[in-house]
Amino acid sequence: MEQLKVERTIWIDAPRERVWQAITDPANLAQWLLPPALGADMKRDANGTILVSMGGMEIPVAVLEEVEPLRHVRSYGLPDHVIAVTYLLEEEKDGTRVTVTMSGFENLPADVHHDGIAPSGAAWEKGLANLKAFVTGAPLPFPEGYVAALFGYRRETEKSFAVERSIWIAAPRERVWMAITDPMQIERWFSPGQLWKLTTLEVGGKLFIPDPETGGETYVQVIKIIDPPKRFVTHALQATPGAGELTAYLLQEERDGTRLTITNSGYELLSGDERWSTMEQNAFGYGMMLENLRAYIESKDLPTPSGF
Repeated sequence: MEQLKVERTIWIDAPRERVWQAITDPANLAQWLLPPALGADMKRDANGTILVSMGGMEIPVAVLEEVEPLRHVRSYGLPDHVIAVTYLLEEEKDGTRVTVTMSGFENLPADVHHDGIAPSGAAWEKGLANLKAFVTGAPLPFPEGYVAALFGYRRETEKSFAVERSIWIAAPRERVWMAITDPMQIERWFSPGQLWKLTTLEVGGKLFIPDPETGGETYVQVIKIIDPPKRFVTHALQATPGAGELTAYLLQEERDGTRLTITNSGYELLSGDERWSTMEQNAFGYGMMLENLRAYIESKDLPTPSGF
């Protein structure tokens, strides 16, 4: 199998101990990794899980593993440990050479390998520049945010921009299919207590939340493609063009269970700054949504019981 990876390096005028602290201590990590506009912090639990604290929620994003103190650290993106990021710190010219390698793209669906590598490479160039600035006390050159691409959650081509998240679920495809297409089940894992309705489960059918006051349809999703139990695509009827209008669900059999991949696209109509911030927020949001879906199907407590 072809190994696909991103590798970037930078020299920082600081000792290894200081750089090590910046990439392993959550309070330091948040200062250069997270965009200030998110208003978020980071913490690390006893198991090494890095969590982003944002809007009253704690979102697990990665597991940090210290392979060799002061020299080698590795992180795995959650929920499935598919994408790995390794940091190698070496003393050089009275400073520190930091080399970051991002691997695991070959574990993603074949059609997204290279679409994910390009934005991740560009994001790590920005990330390392921010790391250098933070460690040396300079203003961050890229404060707008790029976390989604650092974890491999962005797909880009010359004409399109998309957020993509994936999760493995211990259930057959037919069970997962029912959970994402049956309005009664969608209510249970996506928005507990909020009624959903479906006009018909076929192309052109509408999935929506009825407005109790007006009787109108809100959060309308129109079915564009339906191929049970493999593929389900909906188009959002919303007021903001370009804000993630098309959502595709791909269900693949894997290890006696199902890999569900969600691709949310249509961001190309947004301006650059708005696109970055919207995709950052949605990348985290879809990850939380998938965690709830898996918990529901596997009969576990919802990580986000209030829904979305």
